[in-house]
Amino acid sequence: MSLRILAGVIFTIALLGMLSSANATELYFLPDTSSGAIGDTVDLSAWITSSDTVRGFTIYMVYDTNYVDLAAPPVPGALLAGRPGLDFRYSDHIIAAPDWLEVGATIFGTSFWAGPGELFRMRMILRDCGNITMTADFGLRRPDGSFIAGDFNPPVFAICTAPPMAPDSLTIYWAGTSAILRWKAVTLDTLGFVLPQPPLYRIFRNQEMPAVLPFVVIDSTFGTTAEDSLAPGTEHLYYIEAVGQ
Repeated sequence: MSLRILAGVIFTIALLGMLSSANATELYFLPDTSSGAIGDTVDLSAWITSSDTVRGFTIYMVYDTNYVDLAAPPVPGALLAGRPGLDFRYSDHIIAAPDWLEVGATIFGTSFWAGPGELFRMRMILRDCGNITMTADFGLRRPDGSFIAGDFNPPVFAICTAPPMAPDSLTIYWAGTSAILRWKAVTLDTLGFVLPQPPLYRIFRNQEMPAVLPFVVIDSTFGTTAEDSLAPGTEHLYYIEAVGQ
């Protein structure tokens, strides 16, 4: 009997842990992915999902400032701006914490708040090519001072966007007087990040018979099909190239 009771207690604790994780407050960014060239600046808005009533929050964001860096001081978001007793603060990679951008806020008074809503906004400058993802520790404090651990959904910076991946699954069939080409849409760049917009596809063709001729571009499209009218008695090869916009 005691073993059954102990197993039941362990199961209950595990279940409560899973429910707590499922209901955790999440901090995320809009947009969640930013792209640009070296020297560009991007604006980010930090939001949280539903939360308990809280007095304040702190987040320690870790990233390589050789690639992306703070371009302007963070400012309170709509959830906090204008509240009486608000102490909003930030600390940008200081000597004592060279890996951190700390952003936080505390209400000194009773104008407490709760998510969902926008916590803060910040502007970042892109310094070097790469695909950068932040890490962070994030938590909130209830009015009684107790701590709430939060989940962090990091923003991604795609700097000097990589070219699209090569199209695959090209199929060709004969339709009486023309060749019909179909291929799969390309959605990722060569670094594995989602393309900001669909690529342009260039269709290349060469002639094999009756004489070998070099590959040339015969058409381009934003779709995933093409038709090529051909003379009888000829033989050709094709390939498709995806080009970023």
